[in-house]
Amino acid sequence: MRNTYILSQQQKNEIEALLSREPDLSDIPEITDSQAARLKPKYYKPIKKPVTFRIDCDNLHWLLGESPKGYQTRMNKVLRWARENGCPVDKL
Repeated sequence: MRNTYILSQQQKNEIEALLSREPDLSDIPEITDSQAARLKPKYYKPIKKPVTFRIDCDNLHWLLGESPKGYQTRMNKVLRWARENGCPVDKL
């Protein structure tokens, strides 16, 4: 059996007043970039897009390491690290 709650008009008015106000967030500090980076879900999976590009052989060899398996994941990790650490890509 479902519980049913009957609210008085005063309670309804109070709820409506609370919902219509913007919350006061002035006492909450802003999150730093390093804190935001730690908030990513453990299994965060961004959308992938297939692209084709030319890569220098020495860089490809480095990405392949001991095993060709997972080189694209390693490449994405390198690019993500560079982006998150302020690599000035427009000045390269």
